[in-house]
Amino acid sequence: MTAVRLLVVGGYSEEERWRTPRLPRPGEPAYADDFERRPGGKAFHQALAAARAGVPTGLVAAIGDDTIDPSGLPANVVARWQVVSGVRTGRTAIVLDAKGQALSVLSPGANDHLDAGFVAAQADLFDGAKVLLASTEANIDAVAATLELAGTKRLLRVLDPGPLPPGLSVREFASTDVLLLDVHEFARVCGRFLSIDITAQAVTGMDDTTINALARRLCAGTVVVSLDRSCLVSHGSDRHGDAADLYRVPTCGAGDTFKGTLAARLVDAPCFRDALVAACSASTV
Repeated sequence: MTAVRLLVVGGYSEEERWRTPRLPRPGEPAYADDFERRPGGKAFHQALAAARAGVPTGLVAAIGDDTIDPSGLPANVVARWQVVSGVRTGRTAIVLDAKGQALSVLSPGANDHLDAGFVAAQADLFDGAKVLLASTEANIDAVAATLELAGTKRLLRVLDPGPLPPGLSVREFASTDVLLLDVHEFARVCGRFLSIDITAQAVTGMDDTTINALARRLCAGTVVVSLDRSCLVSHGSDRHGDAADLYRVPTCGAGDTFKGTLAARLVDAPCFRDALVAACSASTV
């Protein structure tokens, strides 16, 4: 197949999804209208989205030695699985209501054992790629090492830090060229790393200059904040082909489809805005 242009590194899990008329309340179960078990995890979904965008993609993640078969990837994805002996594959439980609201629980399993050496050994994937998309559902030390390695190879490093694991630190942000945050994550990292206690609702009400000032303190690279109805882009020293340091696009992009498509479009897009608009469009389909 064509050489990999995008490398995705992060977490894989088996997903169990329940659809219910409403989310369960404490002490009161909700009855499900539908149940589905399928391959999942951030890295899996992001690689799938990138492949659907037409970009040859590499995927590196850890699985256990149980009977899980991580199938469902298209032919233009090269997957390298680190099989961890004596450990089960990660699991995610997701409950979705009729309004699209969700509750989720992640049990990382083998993801906590992703090894930096295993990732680094996939030299052919790094050598062909232009962009790295890393997510933090995996061993945070391996993610940090992967970001650093990608920097030495001059890849554009895109970081999805959700679900903001306890081990996440400014170390990862310092090794990132493009940081992707939804409004809730942005509020939480401002509290954790800047000691500024704000809510997602407060962020939504801020003007662009205020959000930009906070973003510039979080990461030297580009920061994308997905708000309720728009995406705000705060560039650092590299505008990635854009004309402005700070702007919004009037549509919101979120989720793994958005992130995987954005990383895929950044491989060849003439400017960051073009890639962002395409990713927002893909995530609303």
